[in-house]
Amino acid sequence: MTKGAKTLYEARRAKDGVVDSPIKTAPPALRLPMGFAILVGAIIVAIAIGIYFVGYRMGFSAAENVALEARQGLAQTRDPLLNASGKSVPSQNQTDRNPEIQHSSASAAANAGQSPLGPPPIGDPRQVGLNYFIIADGISADRSVEMVAFCRGLGLDAVAISSHNARSQVNVLPGFGWDDRAGGPVKALEANIRAVGAKWKALGRGNGDFRDFYPKLFKGSS
Repeated sequence: MTKGAKTLYEARRAKDGVVDSPIKTAPPALRLPMGFAILVGAIIVAIAIGIYFVGYRMGFSAAENVALEARQGLAQTRDPLLNASGKSVPSQNQTDRNPEIQHSSASAAANAGQSPLGPPPIGDPRQVGLNYFIIADGISADRSVEMVAFCRGLGLDAVAISSHNARSQVNVLPGFGWDDRAGGPVKALEANIRAVGAKWKALGRGNGDFRDFYPKLFKGSS
């Protein structure tokens, strides 16, 4: 056979019009069924929605906890049964069942602040010609001592003055001139009386709130 001549097989393929090509045909593309693609998409969407709701619920729970703590803190600051030291005072029902609790609670609340006022002065500290607020009148000596101790423990300068029939009157110092009634110091004293009175009332049943306090001119001991 001559070198370079076509073989019989090659001659027949050339005669039939078949030409060998070095390029191979690409494999067919992978096609997924439409239902399977929809199912995969639905699963992805469901997972995304689940993650969203889990995160939303966690955030909502955290917000609820913060709001609850804020409400509890606000309620504690407004609780009238908390004295100046932050310790709770027995409830009204407890003091109703046991009068001794009421007396001990008053003493504890009065001494809690350790007021710099100290014990009340001996004798009558009032000055003739000045007006003094009276927060209680015609009460027993024991009751006046308890009230004075409570007021002074909270910074209100109260004193018990003996009156007729072995009864007592509780006055608040300092005295003031009638023309000074509209001044700032007297108004501040009135506000202090109301604040301490509210705590005294919350302490137990039968306690007033000093709301009916009134000024009286001291003309001297009779």
